[in-house]
Amino acid sequence: MKNPLILIVGMPGSGKSFAAQALKKHLSTKVVETGDIVREEIKSRGWKYTPETSKKIRHYFHSGRENLIIKRAWDKIKKSNRKVRVIVGFRCLKEVEILRKHFKGKIVIIAIKAPFKIRAERERKRKRFGKSESLEYLKKRDKDEIRIGEKSLIDHADYSISNSNITKTQTEASIVKLVKKIIKQA
Repeated sequence: MKNPLILIVGMPGSGKSFAAQALKKHLSTKVVETGDIVREEIKSRGWKYTPETSKKIRHYFHSGRENLIIKRAWDKIKKSNRKVRVIVGFRCLKEVEILRKHFKGKIVIIAIKAPFKIRAERERKRKRFGKSESLEYLKKRDKDEIRIGEKSLIDHADYSISNSNITKTQTEASIVKLVKKIIKQA
């Protein structure tokens, strides 16, 4: 049986990319991050990557154009012959439904969870936008993500991993163990 397509979802700073990189490190994994697609779109328009341009493009992809980001993610992953294929960063259930039109196999959603305080600290250390990532900015971004449908998608996940009270090594082991179990059950 064909291996399922794994979707890793979670609020900003929850550890989605870390989980995906752990899978890439330990399993034969092809990873596509929707955040990279957003950054590619910003670059293609000749814009600088800022909180404002990031928000503008995220809104562009989530205002009736969800099929665009899904098509781009699908085009990047569909030809992979890797044992495990992972897409990171879906924002709403509508995106999953659109993806189901392209991928006829099983789709498994894994939510990575962490409380706001921990996520905000991770985001501020990341300094993606320099000093622009204030606590207020991060709170507004969370509200935007929830409005788009992120919380509903997280609530509908098949599995979840909370990485707020465990080490990076434990998080890595948890995601790898879970995906090995998912593949074994496929």
